[in-house]
Amino acid sequence: MNTHEKFLHTMAEAERLRKSSAYRESLSLFKKALSICRKSNDLQGIIDALIAIGDVKRVMGQFDSAIDHYADAMEISDALSDDLSTADSMTGMALALRAIGRWKEAIELCADARKIYHPACDEKAVAFSIWAEAGALRFGGRISKAIEKFENAKKMFEANGYKQGVAFSLCGLGGASRVAGRFDDSMAFYKEANKMFKKMRDKFGTAYSYCGIGNAHRMKHRYSDAMASFSMAARLYEEIEDIVSYSYTIWSVANVHMMKNELLSARKHLQRAKKNFTKTKDPRGLIYCELSYGEIAFMQDRIQEAQTRFISALHSAKENDFALEACHAQSLLTIAGLKKGRAAASCYTKIGSDLDIKRIPSNLP
Repeated sequence: MNTHEKFLHTMAEAERLRKSSAYRESLSLFKKALSICRKSNDLQGIIDALIAIGDVKRVMGQFDSAIDHYADAMEISDALSDDLSTADSMTGMALALRAIGRWKEAIELCADARKIYHPACDEKAVAFSIWAEAGALRFGGRISKAIEKFENAKKMFEANGYKQGVAFSLCGLGGASRVAGRFDDSMAFYKEANKMFKKMRDKFGTAYSYCGIGNAHRMKHRYSDAMASFSMAARLYEEIEDIVSYSYTIWSVANVHMMKNELLSARKHLQRAKKNFTKTKDPRGLIYCELSYGEIAFMQDRIQEAQTRFISALHSAKENDFALEACHAQSLLTIAGLKKGRAAASCYTKIGSDLDIKRIPSNLP
């Protein structure tokens, strides 16, 4: 087996492991493939391996390292005038950037990538970049635009017969519908995605959709059903070592405990979630933890602490231009007595949401 054949074999085995959600083992082999290419100065192989490593590190919550790998791949791609690899690097980097709050940069990168994909008639890649942009818009709280983009991506994936893309678009629609206050729609989208992911034996997608189903149950106050779904999601996330998605599941579990006035359990889960969000440098996750800690403080008549935490969350939301989280913070500040009138409710209307939070505990979506 020559060097190139050895590289191809290693990449194929790494990709097989990645598809089965064995991320740690997959990462090890992608690094081995990168080493093989560097020794033989196979620049195209180096690009492919760098992008693959970036993809795996992103899923594992190692966002800074993922961004560095995409940047390295982009630099080599530009030098080789390999436009498609440059676009692939851009899209991967966009997904990593949105996870650490830089959602506006992510949108710009997705648009730049599409300028390359469109002339190349790579419709699957175009759809993927639209899906990535929709997620960035969702992170930024631009809910109506996010739903529109997720619907467009879903149609394009369907036209290309890419079932995994369809299922992830359904999850995107499920999440965006939930924060828009359309809980029945959210449940329907997530359940459809869950069926598809199970058929594909996609562990990550199955876990993702179970978490979404759990949140849809939570919003309808079906807490035992919610906890059952969260349990299935958490088990799969732990199995594949996905710290990012697992942390949001833990936060959701904390909220179920808070709604049931089980505040000790709520705090324990929030501590775990906050530790992980700090590790992955996820500003949105940290904002949600701060809001939840504030709600617990309010429920225990520590009003000043609650107000301080809500103000802190509002400042962080404004700093990152997270429109939805800013609305949450304003709503909770109104309840805590530091804001007056219906400004918080109108805040949701402006971003395309029917939410109207009036009490604590709030059961944030």
